[in-house]
Amino acid sequence: MSGPPSDTAPALPTTPTPAPTPAPAPASTTAPAPAPTLAPCNTISLQVGERRFVTRPATLTRGSDFFAKRLSGRWPDMQQDGSYFIDADGQVFEHVLRYLRHEIMPIFYDEVKGHEYALYLAVLEQARFFGVEPLRKWLEEQKYVRAVKIVHSARVLEGLEDVSGSTESHVKTEHHVTWKTRKVYVCPRAIFGHMGNPNACGRLCRNARGDADDEYEDEEVLKVLEVRKMTVLDPKTCVEQR
Repeated sequence: MSGPPSDTAPALPTTPTPAPTPAPAPASTTAPAPAPTLAPCNTISLQVGERRFVTRPATLTRGSDFFAKRLSGRWPDMQQDGSYFIDADGQVFEHVLRYLRHEIMPIFYDEVKGHEYALYLAVLEQARFFGVEPLRKWLEEQKYVRAVKIVHSARVLEGLEDVSGSTESHVKTEHHVTWKTRKVYVCPRAIFGHMGNPNACGRLCRNARGDADDEYEDEEVLKVLEVRKMTVLDPKTCVEQR
C-alpha cells in the first residue's frame, strides 16, 4: 500500500534572471574639429612638351598676350593633375619663361663657336607665338650681336721674360716668337756697360776711337708678338629699356 500524500509540492526549476542592459552612453554634443583651411596656392603648372614648369600667373600675364588671354577665362587644356598643356618645345620655352621672370634678354654665346643662331631663331618663334613683344623685337633686330663685343690688341715684347704674368678669364692671349737682327753699338774700349749705348762712352772712349766711325755689330734678338682677344659683355644691352 502507498503512503499518505505529501503536503510539500515538488520544487520547480528556476529561470535565471537576465542581467540588466546598461543604459546607452549619452551622445556627445561636442562638434568635431574643423579641417584646417589652407590658403590658396597662387601658382600654375604648365606642361610644355615633355617638361613641366611651375610659376605664378602674374609672371605669365604681365608680359605675354597669349597667357593674358588664356588665363582670363577657363583654359580648356587643363589636365587631370591640374596642369595646363602646351604643345611646344619645353627646352626652348625655358628661355621664354626666364625672360618673363627677370626681363633680361638671352645671350647664347660661346667663345669657340660664337653665337648660337639656331637657338635664337627657336626662341624668336616662341616669342611670336606667346606674344612676348619686347623679346620678339630684340631677337628680330639681332641686338644680341651688340651685347657681346670682341676687342683685339697687339704689342711687341722684347723677350720671353715679358710674357710672364696672368690674364683674366675673358681674355685669350696668343704669342708668336721670332728672331730679329739688330745693330748693336760697340764701345771702342770694349766696356761691357757701354755696349749698345753710344751715350755711355766718354772722352776716353772717343780718344780710343780716333777718327774712325762708330762700330756696330749684328746681334740676334728674340721678339714676341702678343695678340690679345678680349670678350666683353655689355649688360645694358640685355636689359629692356623702360
